[in-house]
Amino acid sequence: MRLGEIKQNIDKVLAENKTIKIKNEAVYGGQAYKINNFLDIIVVLEYVASLSWSGIDTNILNELTAQYPKNNTIELPQVNFNKLTSFINTVNPKMPLYYSILETMVEKQEELTINIKLPVKIKNLKDINNVNEKLEEILKLYNIDGQFEFIGFDKGSEWYVLIAKGILSYQFIVSCLKIAQEYLKTKTEYFKSEEYRISYEASLKESEKYSDNGFKEYKESWLKIFINKEIKKVIDKINKKNGHSEGELQTKLVKATTKLVEILGEGTEFHLSLNPPEYVSEQAGQLVIDYKKIEALKFQTEIKQIES
Repeated sequence: MRLGEIKQNIDKVLAENKTIKIKNEAVYGGQAYKINNFLDIIVVLEYVASLSWSGIDTNILNELTAQYPKNNTIELPQVNFNKLTSFINTVNPKMPLYYSILETMVEKQEELTINIKLPVKIKNLKDINNVNEKLEEILKLYNIDGQFEFIGFDKGSEWYVLIAKGILSYQFIVSCLKIAQEYLKTKTEYFKSEEYRISYEASLKESEKYSDNGFKEYKESWLKIFINKEIKKVIDKINKKNGHSEGELQTKLVKATTKLVEILGEGTEFHLSLNPPEYVSEQAGQLVIDYKKIEALKFQTEIKQIES
């Protein structure tokens, strides 16, 4: 994990005094506690437990986390709430010093930064060139109102750091990245389910019989339609095209997202800035986009232009 990611995760659970704070409220007359940042805290504790100074008993921590889903909001009985509090009390005296060291080592990123992690399977320069060519083609297609510029490499890692020079370019690439993530999740989970197989069989006419080849074609057709429909929704939600016709923009984004799916499937990762815009965030590895905030931001910009 990059130092910037570590700091970003810790930031989610820090109090003003740079110690970890549980967001909780007593329920059932104090017999249990509702925790509102459980997953965020566990992510930090699991990382800190790997450090020699932490003093956390990883076996007991693992026993605790194995009992609960990976959600931020859960209810803990008194005994497990006490265990969680004990872990935090163990590391909190040392957290301010550790965090201050992180702050000196991590550079602040601009909002429209895109971090790209190269696949672990890269073995030689030819592999790097292959990935670079694909990235260049993808980023050109997402150039809606400004290109993506290479800033450099994240310190001590295999990560590229780029920045979008256009707000629309950024909004469309993160929106399509979310579509690509959902595409891959569907491909790896839903297509292996019995529910999907039944849907395919139900689509067959009486004269048709099930076949592996037909099943494959049905899947490819389903995914193609999925990408097209989701991109149409994104274009409608962002509702700015910078001179492109809707058909032109649709074609461009479908092509870019299809290529994005391919490179993600090969192990390349795209991640947001460590200080992303308020309308987009990463939760458990998946993007969350608030289009109402994008619309509000666009409205504010239009008002300022009218005033000027």
